Amino acid sequence: MIWFTAFLGLVLMLAPFIMGYADNTVALWTSIIMGLIVLAVSIYKGVKHDKARWEYMVIAIVGLFAVFAPFILGFSTIGLAVWTLVVLGGILAYFAGFEGFFAKPQT
Repeated sequence: MIWFTAFLGLVLMLAPFIMGYADNTVALWTSIIMGLIVLAVSIYKGVKHDKARWEYMVIAIVGLFAVFAPFILGFSTIGLAVWTLVVLGGILAYFAGFEGFFAKPQT
């Protein structure tokens, strides 16, 4: 599961260049910073192999922020940026939130 969130973090980082909204500075850096946070926390969780749940909670919170970031930070008129962040953020928030808050820890 954690490698899936790492992949989504990488996609979030590369999305401005793939989807073509790299010319908007706020949308560009929002995607890069949030993707970098998700990727770093996912790699840490994958390497550490501990039973802590905080990593998933951080990813879920970043995912929720990604959903609302276009409206909070003022780039809601860029359709591709909005839909990219809303979809990727929603997927991150759902899967990481479920894993962090509701799933039973593996023994």
